Amino acid sequence: MFVELALTSSSDAGDGTTYLWNLHTGSMLGSFKQNVSPLQSLALVNNPRNLGTIFLSAQAEKGMMHVYNFQKDQVFLKFPLPDKIVCLATSNRGKYCAGGTENGRIHIWEIATGILHRTFDAHYKKITVLRFSSDDTVMFSGSEDAVVHVWMVNSLLDDSQTDSPAPHYSWTDHTLPITDIQCGVGRFHGARVVTSSLDHTCKLWDLSKGVLLTTFLFPTKIMALAFDPAERFFLAASGTPASTSSTANEADYLIYQALLYKSKYTQQGYSTIEAVDGDSGLEQIGLGGAKRNGVRGGDLVFRGHHHPILRLALNFDGSALVSGDSKGQLMVWDVASRQMVREVKQHKGAISSITTLFQPVDLYSNTTLTEKPKVAAITPFKRIPQARMGEGGPDVNGNNSIADDPQIMIATSTSGVDESDVLAQSQEHQMLENVRRAYVGSRGGLSASSGASGTKLAQEYQDLQLKYQELEAKLASLTASGAAAPVPAQPSLSSSDISAALSGLRSSGTKRRKA
Repeated sequence: MFVELALTSSSDAGDGTTYLWNLHTGSMLGSFKQNVSPLQSLALVNNPRNLGTIFLSAQAEKGMMHVYNFQKDQVFLKFPLPDKIVCLATSNRGKYCAGGTENGRIHIWEIATGILHRTFDAHYKKITVLRFSSDDTVMFSGSEDAVVHVWMVNSLLDDSQTDSPAPHYSWTDHTLPITDIQCGVGRFHGARVVTSSLDHTCKLWDLSKGVLLTTFLFPTKIMALAFDPAERFFLAASGTPASTSSTANEADYLIYQALLYKSKYTQQGYSTIEAVDGDSGLEQIGLGGAKRNGVRGGDLVFRGHHHPILRLALNFDGSALVSGDSKGQLMVWDVASRQMVREVKQHKGAISSITTLFQPVDLYSNTTLTEKPKVAAITPFKRIPQARMGEGGPDVNGNNSIADDPQIMIATSTSGVDESDVLAQSQEHQMLENVRRAYVGSRGGLSASSGASGTKLAQEYQDLQLKYQELEAKLASLTASGAAAPVPAQPSLSSSDISAALSGLRSSGTKRRKA
C-alpha cells in the first residue's frame, strides 16, 4: 500500500526545521535541521529509479544551498551559490535545477554534475516563482514585474547559444506581482497553465498557443495555487481577509475552489456540462450569488485559517489538500466536503513550502535490504557558467578564460563543506590559483608554431593539479576518520613544488613570447 507524505518547511529563522509527516495520520516521520528557506525555495529531486531521495533548499539571507536526504536528519551537503537564491525549482525527471534571484536573474544547473549551463537576466524585478511543465519541455518564471515568461528548456540548455535567450511567450495581462504558477498534466501541445497575482485575479492559459482562456476574479489577493490532477478545478489561497468571524472576532482567510467545468441548466430544463474557459471570458469567484450566468451553485470555500495562506498542495489524486499560513499553521482538508480533518502544529514561523509525495524507499523497513539505498547523484553546483567538454576537449584560444575552460576547473570535494573551506583558505590553494591564472594567461598567444610549448605548459599544469588532488584525498580521509588536524602535517603538495612549477610556467611563457 502506498503511503502519502508531506514535506513542509518554514522561512522563520527561529524555526529552522523541515518536517516530513504522514499526510493521513499527521505522525512525524523525520525532521531536518539547520534549514531556513525563503518562500518557494525548497525542491524535491525526483529520480526514476529506487535511489535515496534528496531535496534542495536555498537558504534565506545568504547564498548557500543545503542538500538533505531522508537517511539522516543533518545537512547532507552544503555549497555556495553565485547569488542569493529566492526561489527554486527542479525538473520533474530530476535532471535540472533552476534558481531565481532578487535582481531578476535565473541560473540553471545540471544536478548530477553541478554544471551551470546558463545564467541570464529574465526579469526586471525579483523572481517570485519558477516551474517546469509536466513533460519538462518548458520552464515558467514569474516576477514582481507582473510578467510571466515561458522558456523552451532545450534553448536554455543549448551551449552553442551565446546570446541571452528569448522567451517563447511573455504573458503580460497581470498588473501586480506574480505569486504562483501551476501547469496541468500533459504534453506541451495540450497543457493548460494557471497563474495568480496580487491583482486579485487568476488566469488560465493555453500553453500550446500561448493565449488567455479565462480570467478568474477574486475579492482578495491570491498568494498560492493548487491544480487538480484531473484539471476539474483549481484552488486559490487568499492573502488578505475575506471577512471577520463574528464568533471569534478573527479575520477569515479563505481557500477558493474555482471549477473549470460547471453544470448549466437551459431554458428547456436540460442539464449540460460546459467548460468555463474560452474567449478570454471573466469568472467571478467568491463575490456572492448562488446563481450566476445561468449556472447553479454557490461559492465553494475552505474556511479555517485566520492568517494569510502562503502555500497549498494537493495529494496524488486530488482528494486531500494541505495548506499553510504565515503563523506556521498547517491544515489537512478533505476536498470533497471542504472540511478540515487534521491540524499539524510543528512549525513556529511562516510556511515557505509544502510538497506531497509517496513514501520513498529510504523510509520502508524492509528486512530483505542489507543496506540503505544509494543516495541519488549530486555534485556541488558551479558558480561560473561552464559548457560540457567535448571529445576533443575545450578549444585553446586567446578568448578563453578560466571560467570557460572546464579542463582547468578544480572539482569541489563532495565529502563536505568543511573540507572545501579548509582547502580554499590554505596557502596551497592560493598558490595553485596563481598557477592556474599564469597558465591561462600564457595560452593567449598559442599558435600552430608554438604547439610544443603549449603541450609543455599543459603537462606542467596537469602534474601540479594531480598533487593538489592528492592533498584533497588526504584531507577527505582525515575528515572521514574524525582526525582533529584539518590539514595533513606533510602535504604532498609542498610550497617548493608549487614555486618550481610556477617558475617553469613563467619561464616557458617568456620563451614562447620571445619566439
